[in-house]
Amino acid sequence: MKLAFFGYAWNVAMQPDAYMAETLQAFARTGADVDFYLGSQLSKELGIYGLNETVPLDKLGRFIAAEGYDAAIAFNNSMLIPQVIEAVGGRIVSVIVDEPEHLFDYHGAGPYETFRADIEIVAMSSVLERRIVEAVDGVAPRLHFMLPATHIDLGARSVRPVHPISWVASYVGDLNLDQYLKLMAERADYNDLTRRCLDLVARDGDLRTLRGKQDHDAILIDALPWSFDYFQTQMQNILTNRSRVEVVERLAPHGLALFGNAGWQKLLTYNAQVMAALRPGPALTAHADLRSVYNASKISINLPQAHVTQDAVQYRVIDVMASNALMITKHSPTSDLYRVFGADCPIPTYSDLAELEALCVHYLGDDKARREIVTACNRLVASGFTFAERAVELLRIAGLKAPPKASAGNVRRIDLRILSQ
Repeated sequence: MKLAFFGYAWNVAMQPDAYMAETLQAFARTGADVDFYLGSQLSKELGIYGLNETVPLDKLGRFIAAEGYDAAIAFNNSMLIPQVIEAVGGRIVSVIVDEPEHLFDYHGAGPYETFRADIEIVAMSSVLERRIVEAVDGVAPRLHFMLPATHIDLGARSVRPVHPISWVASYVGDLNLDQYLKLMAERADYNDLTRRCLDLVARDGDLRTLRGKQDHDAILIDALPWSFDYFQTQMQNILTNRSRVEVVERLAPHGLALFGNAGWQKLLTYNAQVMAALRPGPALTAHADLRSVYNASKISINLPQAHVTQDAVQYRVIDVMASNALMITKHSPTSDLYRVFGADCPIPTYSDLAELEALCVHYLGDDKARREIVTACNRLVASGFTFAERAVELLRIAGLKAPPKASAGNVRRIDLRILSQ
């Protein structure tokens, strides 16, 4: 069995994230030989929009067709342009892990156009599922729903907690946001625009009330070298950072261990709570390292980013449910936690950061209650949530069946730059 895996990478080393890497290896362990492509190499400037003009599409199509793949698995519509879809011999399954605005859109046709092709689609949240159904006629028979997968470390059950509270969180942003903030500090019109947009995102979660307008704000946004959706994401990132700093300030006095990225370094000179909570070392990228933190924690928290639908269940929620830590996440009455685990899902939830702090204090003071919920959560994800089980399910959707007791297949990296030579 031979698979194409269409992923992406946003780091300098061009390595997939922890969950994509685990999924790749899970397919290999079914006995499949897997060729790994980076769809970010096919896009313009390693983003999600446009096409890299150095990659000849006809040559790419011939290359993929010659490989004779039995199926292809894509994340977020990576690599799914007509030439590739036609070249893949078997079924294509696109796993959608982000909001439509963050999907690959190589031809500028919008996030839903790819779903009109004859491919299978896996939505990782009910909101995504509904949005795709509303946007694409007749898509329902090709649409599937599932939650993230994890790895269950039964051998870690005896690990003693060393972190009262742990949180794996990035201080989000990039050079583009830094340059925009410089512009905002220098020009009154962009300063006022930013304040208005942040108020709208705080109220609505996005900038839907500005979309399509032709007013002064629209002119300012259009003058930027960004799409409207990218500008909206950056406004959401600013609010995400504000919330994350407040979380650190509230929980650091209660023993918070913050495992973050280099972005947090910007705050070390003036925020004592960030300095107290931030753990030294590089950002955690391996899934095993993330799990080791959760297994060594009494509590691990989840604060979804501003642009992430509140109904979705993030990867870390399932990871922590399978660990020794108590997961505390933000409350949503329509969360997929209740769709999958029932209305009595035991995970404690908070409506605001004051309630988050109160829950942490409560369960740090009542270890018996904490351990009872941890045990209940362990039972909920004991079956059907491993990467191995998820790989088998995705193969089933692709019309394939993993051979019994097969030896592990090979993973081969395909660098699209070879097609430019």
